[in-house]
Amino acid sequence: MESSSTARRDEESLLSGLATVFRAMEQAKAFGEDTSRDGARLFGHIPHVAPRAWLHIQYPPLQNPDIAEIERAIRRPVPSAYAQLLRITNGLTLFGGSLSLFGRRTDYSRDPAVRQPFDLSIPNLKERPRAAKDHWFIFAFYDQDGSLAYLDGETPTVYRADRAMSNPTLNEWTNLGVFLSSETARLGALFDERGRPVVTGRPTTPV
Repeated sequence: MESSSTARRDEESLLSGLATVFRAMEQAKAFGEDTSRDGARLFGHIPHVAPRAWLHIQYPPLQNPDIAEIERAIRRPVPSAYAQLLRITNGLTLFGGSLSLFGRRTDYSRDPAVRQPFDLSIPNLKERPRAAKDHWFIFAFYDQDGSLAYLDGETPTVYRADRAMSNPTLNEWTNLGVFLSSETARLGALFDERGRPVVTGRPTTPV
């Protein structure tokens, strides 16, 4: 069982990781910002990708009843670190979707004025890879190859697995906060000050 000092350290790391994410979003304001009709904050307009594309999206925070609804939907608990993230932002879309963190989705319309995250029920229940162990909580994916990031449910460690999760340890990070800070820094180096790739075709997944 995780000690109180370890839990406190992981919480501080999460807040530090999110601060790194939010600094990247603030920098992207230089080339545009907006708010969707349902309250998502949009940072860095990237029309070279699509007319309505944005580099980063932060979604409105969830409340405890929302998190309880997620747990009912996915039939498993949300790890405490990720629940804390959801209370700050209901998932994230980073670097034009290079990395997306799942959250709770309530609107499946095609209305372009509505921006919501990919739903946690998709990787954790509806399209859960057969190789995923019962205690794994899948929370993010990389759009380039469909690889998945997950918490193993027994330690704070974050892992990246291939799409089928047959190779479950492509990469690992100490905790969710370290994952956020290191991946934001790594991906940030791949894009210029207008959100364009520095080198076309360079992989956006970790080595």
